Amino acid sequence: MLRLEDYEKIIEKCSHCSYCQSTCPSYLTEQSESSVAKNRLLIIKETLMHKNLPFTPRAQEILDNCLLCTNCTQTCSSKVPIDDIIIAARIKMGQKGVGGIKQFVMGKMLTQRGLTGALGKAGSLAQKLGIATKEIPQLASKSFDKMYSGTYTPAGTIKKRVAYFVGCGTNFIFPDTGEAVVKVLNHNGIEVIIPEGQVCCGIPALGEGDLEGARSMVETNIKLFAELDVDAIVTDCTSCGMMFKEKAAKCLPDDDPLQEKIAAVTAKIWEVTDYLQNQGLEAAPGPLDVTWSYHVPCHRGWSPTVKDAPRQLLAQIPDAKLREFDNPEQCCGGAGTYFMEHREIAEKIRASRLEDVNNTVSDVILTQCPVCRFYIGFQVMDREVTHPIKILARAYGL
Repeated sequence: MLRLEDYEKIIEKCSHCSYCQSTCPSYLTEQSESSVAKNRLLIIKETLMHKNLPFTPRAQEILDNCLLCTNCTQTCSSKVPIDDIIIAARIKMGQKGVGGIKQFVMGKMLTQRGLTGALGKAGSLAQKLGIATKEIPQLASKSFDKMYSGTYTPAGTIKKRVAYFVGCGTNFIFPDTGEAVVKVLNHNGIEVIIPEGQVCCGIPALGEGDLEGARSMVETNIKLFAELDVDAIVTDCTSCGMMFKEKAAKCLPDDDPLQEKIAAVTAKIWEVTDYLQNQGLEAAPGPLDVTWSYHVPCHRGWSPTVKDAPRQLLAQIPDAKLREFDNPEQCCGGAGTYFMEHREIAEKIRASRLEDVNNTVSDVILTQCPVCRFYIGFQVMDREVTHPIKILARAYGL
């Protein structure tokens, strides 16, 4: 469970090598030693753990400035789960009453999946609080869950049966992604079950230190998906996948009776292009004259193959050509609600990312993260930014 005191010995494994700083978006942007993971861990240890130093507003700012991109965790040779420790620190900050109104607002509003206008209300309120730009994503005229629910069976023989976890980004902003997921899976002989009652995966709440909110959502989703007789559970969002695969179990005590179901559900979790590439396409895609570039989401570490799956999958489309970015894994600065809460830093991180984007000539930019999709898309006017599954759907003529 994400209790800060449980990480005391683990923190000591940090060798202070600073190797991770070369992958930290906030450090690369600010060039500040306080942004390096080793120093964030030191602040946590000396203020929230040992209480040798007071927990000041500056200490809170340093911990809040972390994007939770997980790049440092993926880089760490000592396997220190730095992002988990920072989340645990934010939970502790909330318990101490120092999380702040901004964290409360963004954590609560963006996780109310059942409230149709939650994202729009969060954006409006964020603007009034002065913590967001006008770059708030527009809600779709009709959410995905209002158009798709239940079981979708392929026309021919059923090869596999999957459940589809629909993230909030797809549900409220990009239902076109969800539609493509269903159609492509069906086209490949895969039955798709979209259960009613699924809620936000919980990662926005967890990132804001709202453990209670995250736990509630994990419990709801796990109980729902554990009852389904399926071969796999797919999602189109890498952050949702990470939440299920790596964070869900940590939201509950180790001896919680639900842990067995969490293990069963998370063992079946796949990002949809990763799943299709692993299973192999049943239907050969037709030719599609398109050049595409691939922005790899930061939340990719939970699967060893998720970052290469779109490349391998779309390579099977005749006439489609990949134009690689110089640095396809560079963070865009969106990071969930980060771009609203830390506007100035996020925009600098994005500006750096856009140098690579603008220097790479392609027709379309692809990514499996809805936040990356709209945050890059706000500044890229000459190209479409979308999910890889959409290109495969077009190659199928769907």
